[in-house]
Amino acid sequence: MKKLLAVLLSALMCLTMFGCSGGGQEGGEQGGGETPATEVDKATFEELLEAGKANGKPLTIYTTHSVINDAIEAFMIKYELDGKIEYSSTQIGDTNQITQVATEVAQGVDGADIIFIQDGGRVLTDLVEEGYVYNWYNQEILDLVGEDCEPLLVWDYCNKVFIYNVNNGENSFADGEINNIWYCTDPQYAGALCLKDPSSEGVNMNFLVNLTSEENAAKLAEAYKAYYGKDITLDADCPNAGYQFIKMMYKNGVVLGSSDGTIAKDTAAADKKMSALITLNKYKKNLGKRDDGTDNMSFAQDVNPVAGFIYPIYGLQVKNADNPELAKAFLIWLYSEEGWKGNGTLTIKDGSVYKGMSGRFGDYSGNQANPVVDGDLPVKEWKKILIQEDAEQAAAERANVEDFILTIK
Repeated sequence: MKKLLAVLLSALMCLTMFGCSGGGQEGGEQGGGETPATEVDKATFEELLEAGKANGKPLTIYTTHSVINDAIEAFMIKYELDGKIEYSSTQIGDTNQITQVATEVAQGVDGADIIFIQDGGRVLTDLVEEGYVYNWYNQEILDLVGEDCEPLLVWDYCNKVFIYNVNNGENSFADGEINNIWYCTDPQYAGALCLKDPSSEGVNMNFLVNLTSEENAAKLAEAYKAYYGKDITLDADCPNAGYQFIKMMYKNGVVLGSSDGTIAKDTAAADKKMSALITLNKYKKNLGKRDDGTDNMSFAQDVNPVAGFIYPIYGLQVKNADNPELAKAFLIWLYSEEGWKGNGTLTIKDGSVYKGMSGRFGDYSGNQANPVVDGDLPVKEWKKILIQEDAEQAAAERANVEDFILTIK
């Protein structure tokens, strides 16, 4: 991660009001190593909004998060642009979104002005390094988001935690039983962990890749000794404890599911000890109650060395945008409290009040001053117990981990 100091120093490179409004790194190969810090745009929200109005061209959004669809309606209505400037927001998954954006920009076809997307590893290699999208923020965003502006601007954080079924007698996990991540490699828990297939969801693959970093592998080695009571012995094909963990997890019968929602329901209904690594949001939605009124599931927070992972949804600008000024103004608005959860009165086209992220567990604004749901933890607390996606390390090492998994499956 870039240090905030480096980001601030890069601001000195902006010499004119709109000189950086094109957005820092707009194209070309990065040449390896860390992604250069983005130049900080001096343009303000008001200036970008007025420039977007004057531009007058449509605003097109691709997003992995459904809330953006309501947010753009609320934004356009609030600033009296609805009916004056065309706009659309389409929900597209990460893999398809990467392919579509790359194809449209490469062929010079009109497409998105701004995207909201997960899977930082592939975004860096397939979109940023190819010059199809670029990281952008102005001083207003930097003041709110800080170091999470780099290497890719974080709009929203999501987390995945270890959940488990409870109140199922001897066929359920006891509270505190999941206290070390190596439990899912233990033969007594064979087949007792389910997660969405990493080959089909980039953030899950990035989590496994990030486990193989030097720092995380060292923590895993210590946790192995704490769990098994002996130093870890690495197999010949495992460069470090991260690889050894991945291998042992797969060999212990990890169940690979197709969606976090389905996994949550199946975990709650299982007639055996069952756990899952899924989004907190899906866990809350599918919590349910047993006939006696007790909860079906709980989740573990005190897990050595990590209780899961936290990953961003990034907000990034597209190179050949029709209305880049309005796209940037919209992005800035999303970081406000009104943009994050509404103001209680702003309505959208169906007549409902725009509520943004209100009431949603497991979603956390890149602007950490925005409130979280009652009963949830602020993102700074989650970061203490979860691995945060390192997009640069994921980009550098993902192919190696993917190839390794193919050899052990």
